[in-house]
Amino acid sequence: MAPDPSSVIRNPPPRQGARAFRYRLAAAWGFSLPAALVQFFFGWLPVAFAFVVAFQQYYFVKPPEPIGWKNFVDVAADPLVVNAFRNTFLYAALSVGLTFLIPVFVSILLMEMPGRTIRWMMILWFIPVASTASIAIWKYMYHFRLGLLNGMLTAVGLPPQKWLDDPNLAMMSLILPGIILFSPGLIYIAALQNIPEELYEAAELEGAGFLQKVRTVTLPRMRPVIAMMLIFSVIGSLQVFELPFIMTGGGPGYATQTVVMYVYSLAFAGYNLGKATALAVVLFFVIMAVITLQRRLVRENIDE
Repeated sequence: MAPDPSSVIRNPPPRQGARAFRYRLAAAWGFSLPAALVQFFFGWLPVAFAFVVAFQQYYFVKPPEPIGWKNFVDVAADPLVVNAFRNTFLYAALSVGLTFLIPVFVSILLMEMPGRTIRWMMILWFIPVASTASIAIWKYMYHFRLGLLNGMLTAVGLPPQKWLDDPNLAMMSLILPGIILFSPGLIYIAALQNIPEELYEAAELEGAGFLQKVRTVTLPRMRPVIAMMLIFSVIGSLQVFELPFIMTGGGPGYATQTVVMYVYSLAFAGYNLGKATALAVVLFFVIMAVITLQRRLVRENIDE
């Protein structure tokens, strides 16, 4: 009697099953190993090395000397560290409040517009912009005599402003380019398009208006995406470097010097690599604490 073909498929011979398992295992390692090696050599290994350097007096031309907690004591006693953290948290608060929340509501409003308008806006959001070049352009737009912004103020009869040279305006001047350059609106629109239309129809049958639909349908369904983008936004804001470095250099005075800028100054201007690394380690734990607190406070589950 001939064997049932279906039983052969369900119960392959042991040799054939072992060969397929080895093939899948080799394929899994083949795809995963390159990424794991990159993460190890360019991610975790530098972090581990930083924890070692933070406890040393590190030199460029001779072996380092262990000095215990001295670098961390110097960091705690440095008034510029306090100023750098204050500027960094101010920038992060303004950046998250403006460059993160505004695109959420703009995306929701765009979804109420015709499909052609949505497509054009998605194209504009998706156009790649070289961040460093855009920052340089914004620096010239803030120029006191030749800048576009002061030209617009002068045209309407208002006095020109020293945008980047005024301690009271410099930080806000750094936030404005972020609203244009950091645009997660494309991600939000993609998330909005995945919300079932039946939920909006059910809300309309219950008599819900536009704001009620946003509160009861849109925002809860976007919660996982918003939570993920909020993490990226907070981490990026606390690690900001190129924007103030190019536009203000940390000035006027130390009004816009961030923690990462001070780490760069200590390491490559003061050649104090040990203290710079200790400050970077402190920033690492601060970011970890902020993200842990955020994960506890911000709900990601749609049904909660």
